[in-house]
Amino acid sequence: MLGIICAALSLILVPLTMVICGEWFIKSPPDPESGIGYRTRRSLHSADTWIAAHRICGRIWLFAGIVSLITAVLGGVFMAVKGLETDDGLYNVILIEEAVQLALLLGAIPVTESRLKKMFHI
Repeated sequence: MLGIICAALSLILVPLTMVICGEWFIKSPPDPESGIGYRTRRSLHSADTWIAAHRICGRIWLFAGIVSLITAVLGGVFMAVKGLETDDGLYNVILIEEAVQLALLLGAIPVTESRLKKMFHI
């Protein structure tokens, strides 16, 4: 039972990280010298690209994190109420949910890079 609870709680880890970092990136991007943040060749090009990259990525992460958090909670409630026949079924659902969350997290990179390229022609 404890394993199932821990596995279910792991569903909200990535969305919470996306919401917290998304909000942080939008409101006050970290200093480029700190070694923390959205660090690519384009984002490090200038102070303007650094701020723009964090606002773009932050908005994507905030939206995707909220949607992922809602689906994770609803999925967790569904799994608790309906129940799955085996632990394997539960873990498969959790694995799929985590894979989608990771795809959303990493999917912000090409979108942010594309927008930076259009905005700053670099």
